[in-house]
Amino acid sequence: MADNPESSPINAAAETLSTGKFFVLLLLMTILGAVGALFMVIFFFLEDTFVALFWQDINLDSLVPVFDPRILIICITGGLIVGLIRWYFKGDIAIMSEDLIEFNKEGRFSVKKGVELFFRGLVSLVAGAPLGPEAPLTVSTGAAGTAIAEKARLPPPVVTLSALSTISGFFGAFLSSPFAGALIFIETTLEKGVMTWKVVLPSIIAATAGVAMYFLLSGSLLSAFFSLPAYPEFRDIDLLYAIFLGLVGAACGIFFIILYKAMRRVFEPLEDRQVLLGIAGGIVLGVVGMVLPLTLFMGTDQLQFLVDNYLEVGILLLLSLILVKILLITFLYSTGFAGGYIFPSFFIGGTVGILVYHFFPFIPLAICVVCGIAGVSVTLLRSPIALALIIGLIFQVELVPAVAIALVTGFLASYRYSLPYTRTEKKEETGFPERSVS
Repeated sequence: MADNPESSPINAAAETLSTGKFFVLLLLMTILGAVGALFMVIFFFLEDTFVALFWQDINLDSLVPVFDPRILIICITGGLIVGLIRWYFKGDIAIMSEDLIEFNKEGRFSVKKGVELFFRGLVSLVAGAPLGPEAPLTVSTGAAGTAIAEKARLPPPVVTLSALSTISGFFGAFLSSPFAGALIFIETTLEKGVMTWKVVLPSIIAATAGVAMYFLLSGSLLSAFFSLPAYPEFRDIDLLYAIFLGLVGAACGIFFIILYKAMRRVFEPLEDRQVLLGIAGGIVLGVVGMVLPLTLFMGTDQLQFLVDNYLEVGILLLLSLILVKILLITFLYSTGFAGGYIFPSFFIGGTVGILVYHFFPFIPLAICVVCGIAGVSVTLLRSPIALALIIGLIFQVELVPAVAIALVTGFLASYRYSLPYTRTEKKEETGFPERSVS
């Protein structure tokens, strides 16, 4: 069974590397971490190039509809290409948490899947899908590490560790932290008991190499994504507000999970109609993008726009952005678009925070935004410690105590809910029974 620690490829990697060769292999993990960062740089370069080419003259920072037919054309074309990529590679529909379950079970990512997710994710993001790059890059960097290790005829446990190292290198560069990626792996495998320090240490080394590689190539690290109104000082009362905001964020995250699984059940019988689903996703993305342009793309720039203009954004618009963003993401996942949900959840949570601020203006806006982000993101990612580190890197350090309370509150409130979807015909094969959402 995949959830048996004794049979996990990750656990086997730790046993194999408990010899003196462990320290020699740290050098290999360092190189693979740099490879993971290099993959991220290439992906971002291509994404930025094509987004600038297709979207540069279209005004998307708008609180009102933008009826520009180019939005519809770009989105439908992107959906068509997404469908054709799935058809050519015969790719499955899966999100990052489901890919990680497969990795824990198999101990590797295939090159075919890595190539497919790299290009399907790239096209999805260029087409304006409200998704992040972390899911396709997790699989593609993991596949690169797998391929390198297998080409070198390394034993299967080291292949697993090599894949983990390239993934860690990407996360290290992406988050400008050697620890966040390792913490995500630790927390997502914690209950299954498959992670040991002999796997964590190479992951940290690889992530550090990823940070160094990105700095070498760009001359700087990825800086903070958001700028909030100043939060002057920590106040005890803000911890109580954080509990409330964590619960509100968790409620939105639970709604996301329930809706995602419902969408998948509806579209699962049509998953082999790859092109049809891709076009359907592109049409909906284009129509929604014209009516609510702030729902397009990952959401970092769009959330900053909302924060900068929070006094001008009405309650109905904020509600619409939250509901439509969740509906759009879950629909696009179900029609074959590929991408992550970490930073899109930041947009949802931040918008929830601005909405709460409109009802309770005595709560500092910064507290509303970061605690809303914490509540939503921890419900989806199930990784409170890593998220605390990520949010702490992005925002003021004075906000961290409130963030911690919101993360714990959101985690406990949503504990019975899990994001991975189990396909009807594979429920008995996965070894991970779907948790109840009742």
